[in-house]
Amino acid sequence: MKFARTAKIAAAVAAFGLCSAAMAENPLIQTYYSPDPAPVVFGDTLCTYSGNDEGGSFFTMHGWRVSCTTDMVNWTDMNTLILEAGDFNGSAKKNGDWASQCIRRNGKYYYYVTVESTRGGRAINVGVSDKKEGPFKDALNGKHLAGPNWDYIDPTVFIDDDGQAWLYWGNPKLYYCPLKENMIECASEIKVSDMSTFNGKYTEGPWIHKRGKKYYMIYAAGGIPESIDYSWSDSPTGPWTYKGVIMPSSEPGSAFTVHSGIVDFKGRSFFFYHNQKNVKGGGYSRSTAIEEFTWNADGTIPTIRATNNGVVKPIKNLDPFVRVEAETKAWVGGMTVNTSGGYTIIEHVGAEYGNVFLTKMNSGFYTKVRSVDMGDGADRIIVCTRGNGGKLELHAGSENGALLASMNIPASSAWEEHTFDVTDAAGVDDLFFVVKQGGFDFDYWYMESEKTAVPQTPYKGTAATVPGKIEAENYDEGGHNKAFYDNDRENQGKAYREDEVDVVDISDSKCGDAACTGYAIGYTNDGEWMEYTINVAADAKYDITANVATAFETSAMQLFIDDKEITESVVAPKVDSVWTTYKVIDVGSAELKKGEHVLKLLITGAYLNVDWIQFTDPNTVALGQEIRVAPQHPSAYNVFSAMGKFLGHIDNAGADLSATLKQAGFANGIYIMRGVDHSRPLRVMVK
Repeated sequence: MKFARTAKIAAAVAAFGLCSAAMAENPLIQTYYSPDPAPVVFGDTLCTYSGNDEGGSFFTMHGWRVSCTTDMVNWTDMNTLILEAGDFNGSAKKNGDWASQCIRRNGKYYYYVTVESTRGGRAINVGVSDKKEGPFKDALNGKHLAGPNWDYIDPTVFIDDDGQAWLYWGNPKLYYCPLKENMIECASEIKVSDMSTFNGKYTEGPWIHKRGKKYYMIYAAGGIPESIDYSWSDSPTGPWTYKGVIMPSSEPGSAFTVHSGIVDFKGRSFFFYHNQKNVKGGGYSRSTAIEEFTWNADGTIPTIRATNNGVVKPIKNLDPFVRVEAETKAWVGGMTVNTSGGYTIIEHVGAEYGNVFLTKMNSGFYTKVRSVDMGDGADRIIVCTRGNGGKLELHAGSENGALLASMNIPASSAWEEHTFDVTDAAGVDDLFFVVKQGGFDFDYWYMESEKTAVPQTPYKGTAATVPGKIEAENYDEGGHNKAFYDNDRENQGKAYREDEVDVVDISDSKCGDAACTGYAIGYTNDGEWMEYTINVAADAKYDITANVATAFETSAMQLFIDDKEITESVVAPKVDSVWTTYKVIDVGSAELKKGEHVLKLLITGAYLNVDWIQFTDPNTVALGQEIRVAPQHPSAYNVFSAMGKFLGHIDNAGADLSATLKQAGFANGIYIMRGVDHSRPLRVMVK
């Protein structure tokens, strides 16, 4: 068996990923019903936007969704909903969300959608976002771009070579207008195309495409059941000349409606459409499918037939040695469908804080990931899960193929990585993640070999020194769940470092009486953590302070050394309501041993910004220079904060300075006391 497996791997490598008889599957999205596909290319990524069919007895759609790919065979769910009617400031009714299309301009993503207007009729609305996966927000603050009018459905948009953007839509007429540079208003009055040249076949679902100097108008035609036909023109405004049928209405598995899009990507051409072949699919539960095609030499579009294969050859193989989202897949089997209330809804994808994951997986559920290039071999697989635990198997070639790994998933209340050995994992193959016992959510996976394993190392290769100040943003390198854990998986701070940790610029904040400089950890949630490699200079009991900001009464942090807690959970006092005032707090003290250790900062109460953590040797004080604590005990002292800010004056102080400060009303914390007639300061802790 081992010899046969090795031979199979060798053949797979030679064939560049062509390693199983069933190369691909249609529909290409199984984890939700995805009618009216609208493909668009953003650099090295192709995304298909769609509606979100919920079945029933009509076109009931709640919001819009998007999936993306870089290889044309594995597709990643980018969110559960990227936009819904409720986001349009009262202009759209719920569950009336129809066809859409997205385009990028000037760094923004504009999403044109069909809504049922609260003022009667249908309308074209537009959302805008900084990211292709949204979330999108209302670009017109409750206004429609066009409408209301019952004819106003199915927008399609493109930007011509001269920079002019055009928007088209309509059933049973084809409406259009040029768009202003802002992409959210028509630049002139709305016009209607002459339909006579369409031989009366135009129905709805227009799709505009330009190739060379020709403009192609592709659309659903002929009434019910619909075919996909097209016309072309030498101008974006027509006149349009009818050219013929692209996909006939009689294709096996076709729905009685159809909607299409054509896109060129990486030198190849693809035709998107929807059918009803997904599990429990139907005329109101439609799913995106795809066919690759070659343009005719004269620029016309050939007849394209629906298949179960979709894209046979991937653009590239998938790299398993970087993180792969669990929701990235070529096919899903063993799904369950919620049919309560007469609807058909698939619920295997969840999202929290921008993080997308697989969920509600029962025994027999599996995902297929195509054309995975394991190179010379992988030694282990790491999966990130949470929940009640269960069992997951990794197979090659099919869901019942060679077993590469058997994974007993432990229970965990938060996302955790778990490592398992793999055997005979090499070359290019299709991988199948098969759930044998459900109960857990599945976030992502990746493989490691001895050559590819990424170690945890100090930031920029230098361990932080103790005693000294540790900047919170200088957490170790090594990545998610190794050097840090960030719950929302999205960099909301967008400063300093380009990973998932939320680092914020605090130059607009106050640190005592002075302006802050540098960065802090922000947007924190319970359970998030960062680790820091530290080098402790000497065995000692160190006092610990931190510079923090919060607008809440419950924000808190706790520290660990080598996974052993060294402080209790410390609640930081609320300072202001906008996180722009930082305050030094006493975190505690800890006995540390000389040498290299790993410090963990754990957020135990959400919404705490952390600027730095400082470890101080109580036998020394840094006020310009490090000096020994003075043994003298004068009767009059000036009192300073640990940061050197003057706080007040004490006369007739006794020998117990801590008790004197407490009696004088000073709160628990660390203070610097300098005798009025002495130059050397004392460091005093009030408990």
